[in-house]
Amino acid sequence: MPQSMTVLLTYLIQVLLVIHVFVTGRNRYWVLVLLFLPLLGGAAYLLMEVLPELRASVGGQRLRRRLRAVVQPGASLRTHALAWERSPNADNARRYAEALLDAGQAAAAEDILGQALTGLFSTEPNLLLLRARARFAAGRTGEAVEILESLRRENPEFKSPQAHLLYARALEAAGRSASAISEFRSLASYFPGAQARYRLARALHAAGEPGQAREELELLLNDARLAPAHYRKAQRQWLRRAAELLRSMA
Repeated sequence: MPQSMTVLLTYLIQVLLVIHVFVTGRNRYWVLVLLFLPLLGGAAYLLMEVLPELRASVGGQRLRRRLRAVVQPGASLRTHALAWERSPNADNARRYAEALLDAGQAAAAEDILGQALTGLFSTEPNLLLLRARARFAAGRTGEAVEILESLRRENPEFKSPQAHLLYARALEAAGRSASAISEFRSLASYFPGAQARYRLARALHAAGEPGQAREELELLLNDARLAPAHYRKAQRQWLRRAAELLRSMA
């Protein structure tokens, strides 16, 4: 590559990283680092700010899974299937069943979970949660509710926002709207993201409580306006749905 192109590419990356600092609300000292130490500063910014966020975020994990699925379709399933075949323990069952559910293979996941949820592991919370996911995906929402209630009874110390969300959704799908609203309301107070409050508002609207639904939507959208840009980006799907629902109620 000609030297002029290398310099141009370096400047372009530098500009993009500076823009990323402002858009995501990062500490402004990174701008100075990027301007005065283009290559070293850019590498440090990626390693210290961008990559850890990608590793930790649900979106980053989803992106990695999608990229892996494009590059090596079916590779993850094959890896987990082989691990389960070699050592059919609870951890391998969990990983394999989760991969099957992510691939839309709920029946196959049920088979693995049925083999794993025995003996000492018959009440293992992560496996029970996956079984509830499989039943929910198959439209057996009442059974999903029963499994999650059993999970709660057998494992009172187990705390999972995702399990709580699935429970509220299963209640709603099973026609138990009052109970679902109660669970969504409790969940919205601590759930890491906009989805729970959006679903609360939607459930209230469906239950004939447009005033309460509007309050929840306005609270959600107002809080989002004050949040860092990277939060709004990560929650874009749910914020868009919330805005659309609010407009439909006008």
